[in-house]
Amino acid sequence: MKCIECKRFYANKESGLCNACENIELRKINGLLYLPAIGLILAIVRSAQELYSFTMIVIDHFDEMSFVSFDVMAAVAFLIADFLTPLYASLSFFRRKKNTRKVMIIFYLIGMISALYFTVLHVAVDNAHYEKEDVKILVNGLLGVVIWIPYFLLSKRINIVFCR
Repeated sequence: MKCIECKRFYANKESGLCNACENIELRKINGLLYLPAIGLILAIVRSAQELYSFTMIVIDHFDEMSFVSFDVMAAVAFLIADFLTPLYASLSFFRRKKNTRKVMIIFYLIGMISALYFTVLHVAVDNAHYEKEDVKILVNGLLGVVIWIPYFLLSKRINIVFCR
C-alpha cells in the first residue's frame, strides 16, 4: 500500500503515511497544541483591548487631576507587558522557534502575575470583595500555570514540534 499523502513510498500500517510524511505530520501544530494557539490569539486581542481602554481612562483622569499615581503607572506597565508577551509568544509559537518552550512559560507566568496584581492586590488593599470577573481572571491565570506550564515542560511533543 502506498502512502496516502505522497503516493511514492510504502506506508506504515498504523497511519497510512510513509516515514517521511509521518515526520512532517509530527512537526505540525495540531491536536492539543491548538488550545495554546487559540489562547495566544485571544490573549493578543484581549490585552490590546484592555490596554486601549485603560489608557483612555488614564488620559481622561490625567486631564482632570494632572496627576497619575504609582498604582496606575504600574497597571499600565503590566498591561503593556501583558500585550507584548503574547505577541512575542505567538510569533515564536507559530514560527516554531526553539525558544518557544521558554517563551510560553514566561507568557503564562506573566499572565498569572498580572492576574494577581489586578485582582488579589485590589481586594487586599481596598478591602473589596471578589467579583465574577475577578474570579474568571484568576482561574484563567491558574489554568495557564497549572496545566500549560507542566505540559510545555514535560511533553515529548513539544520537543518534536519546536526543538528540531
